[in-house]
Amino acid sequence: MTRQGAWLRLVPLGLAVALCLPILAGAAATPSRTTTQEAGVQLGRRLFYDADLSADGSMSCATCHAQRHAFADGNRTHPGVTDEPGVRNVPSLANVGAFSTLTWIDQHVTRLDRQFFIPVMGHHPVEMGMPDRATLTNRIARNACYRVLFARAFPRTGGRIDADTIAAAVALFERTLVSRGSAWDQTRQGHGALAAEAAHGQALFFGRAHCAACHTGMLFTDMRFHTIDPSHPARIRTPSLRNVAVTAPYLHDGSAPTLRQAIAAHGQTLPDDDEAALESFLRALTDEHFLHDPALALPPEACPA
Repeated sequence: MTRQGAWLRLVPLGLAVALCLPILAGAAATPSRTTTQEAGVQLGRRLFYDADLSADGSMSCATCHAQRHAFADGNRTHPGVTDEPGVRNVPSLANVGAFSTLTWIDQHVTRLDRQFFIPVMGHHPVEMGMPDRATLTNRIARNACYRVLFARAFPRTGGRIDADTIAAAVALFERTLVSRGSAWDQTRQGHGALAAEAAHGQALFFGRAHCAACHTGMLFTDMRFHTIDPSHPARIRTPSLRNVAVTAPYLHDGSAPTLRQAIAAHGQTLPDDDEAALESFLRALTDEHFLHDPALALPPEACPA
């Protein structure tokens, strides 16, 4: 990469339809992808893992969005390149291509290529700290490998490299972060059954525990904004619960270290057996293949061109 070792420093994320043939939201790598689409996804994957997207070459998107945590973080919050403390817990990117709104508090951020600039160039707080679009563009454009990859991914624009095509490429990769292979999914497809405790938890989740009032549908989120703590009136978007067992700590500020504490924060008072069953069901939403799929992992350092 453009800096020695930058490629391996794993360290925070549209226009895509206009610049490249569209990829269906939620589509994983398949033989039906065109050569151009595949080139865009692979370019976005390299950019997602490249620390040169940050001001000092110390952070990539993958620094805060780690595959083993379902592309969440595992910390309460994550400091940026200036060591300014993070404000909110890093959300999982599983199925993010199907989300209708993309941040904890702003319902108007609805496009992945627009959301990209919040961590890369935002200042409240500073995350990746890139000072401006020109610096980002120059950093990527001077890399000979990227010049070839952009030409393959965006032939309609002659391989143009600018902040918008960089964001579009990352968004293309993010749309492939599809998670739908959990034990719960398998049972819905007629393959096996949940363990008794998890099955009891499922009944609670969709029944008297009322979890599904907000954590609804295949994404386990209504994509709406709610307040669960009267002392914090800010309305927060309902997070998806897919892979929730590997995305601790919980809540928008990371203040709940465990699933049980997160459940309790919602005002749920359940007998111990019911709490254990509900937690067992939530663990059945983990997609192990998604957490280890090599197609989503750090790509080889060698330029594929």
